[in-house]
Amino acid sequence: MNLASVLFKTIIAQSDIETWSNCQKHYFPAEFASIWSYINKYVETHSIIPTFDDLRLSVRDATLRDRFFALEKVDEVDIDGATLLEYLKNEYTQIEIMNQLETYLADSIAMESAQENIESLQNIVLSVEEKVDLKDTSTNMRKMELFDPIEELEKNVPLGLNHDFDRIQTFGPSDLVLIGGKRGAGKSIACANIASSTYEAGHSVMYFTIEMSSRATMQRICSISTGVPAAAIRNRNLSIGEWEQVARWWSQRFEDGERALSRYLSHRDFDVYHNELTAKPLREKQIDVVYSPSLTLANIRTELDKKIARLQPRVVIVDYINQVKRSMVSNGRMGQYDWTEQIEVSKALKTYAQDYGFIMVSPYQIDASGEARFAKGILDAADAAFTLDAHAKEDNIISFNCAKMRNSDEVSFTSTMDWASLAIGPETGYIKDKDGPDEEVYEL
Repeated sequence: MNLASVLFKTIIAQSDIETWSNCQKHYFPAEFASIWSYINKYVETHSIIPTFDDLRLSVRDATLRDRFFALEKVDEVDIDGATLLEYLKNEYTQIEIMNQLETYLADSIAMESAQENIESLQNIVLSVEEKVDLKDTSTNMRKMELFDPIEELEKNVPLGLNHDFDRIQTFGPSDLVLIGGKRGAGKSIACANIASSTYEAGHSVMYFTIEMSSRATMQRICSISTGVPAAAIRNRNLSIGEWEQVARWWSQRFEDGERALSRYLSHRDFDVYHNELTAKPLREKQIDVVYSPSLTLANIRTELDKKIARLQPRVVIVDYINQVKRSMVSNGRMGQYDWTEQIEVSKALKTYAQDYGFIMVSPYQIDASGEARFAKGILDAADAAFTLDAHAKEDNIISFNCAKMRNSDEVSFTSTMDWASLAIGPETGYIKDKDGPDEEVYEL
């Protein structure tokens, strides 16, 4: 039985336009291209699937007409069109994987390093995923509920950057939140604060970093969480009380960390303490930092596939969107700085949030006018976007100006900023009115 022939016969015989709308030309073998093209053009013109009688009257090309006659004679099967389409997609996917693997084995494996071989395989997965629609096509509009399930709403979390804002706005699984700023405006600091807040609320976080190492990222989050100055942690120059705060926070990462902490408080040797902790397994709740200077979408997808079931992160951070590549093969002269490349990366991050069920947060660069650099279209996929204004450092505040909010009012906010510990908020900060009287007058 030819699967493509049976599917065409079923779609035409049952006028199954819903299944047809989910068909893609490349799912079918090359010899069916003319059949697919004719039906597709007919549907675009008339908005219905042609019957075999319609085809007998409308098809002028004798060869194509004979092919439709042959389809009409194909034996019918007791399988619905949607299921036949899934079988065809599975068949296409298997063939496509084998073809790409054959090309990879013939051209690459003997010359590439271990890392290059792994990235080549990741790119094959990404390439096939882009060609095959994996979304569920069986959504039943009759049974669709109006309200989100309570268990889904309970997965919503605040950003943790401002108490007043968090009371009116939370974000849920599948949301993409972008944070824009100029170089040095505090984009990564904002991400580290979101990671710290989510972790302290009892949820895991995955943090992809391109420019900062895993250790530097974890040091920032530790500083934000404990209030210990970031410079003191970087330089290992802490007071007795600060060592204890850091040790207590570090113990939360490991099973039975409390017992190791009690021993640390007697000997105060952090290296001995750390070695004792690392002999224990990590807790399920984690801040998992993935450092990759050449981060691609395939890298992100691979890490998610490996860790998502174990960590069940509520938030995933990709720092930052302008530096992520679609693949190791550069598309165009500008590579990841090409606007089409960045729009595709933004769409992919949104898709990952939807597929895996978490909040995706990623910073992006803005220009002098406050617009996204290189590609304004990266905001299209976002559910919310904010641009940063760090003000003068002596003001100790940072503003998040709402550039987009998909399903709610656009609300901006200003939070306090502790530049020593890098902690943002959660208290509301106030902007000094420089044109007012000598006494300090503040406004939101």
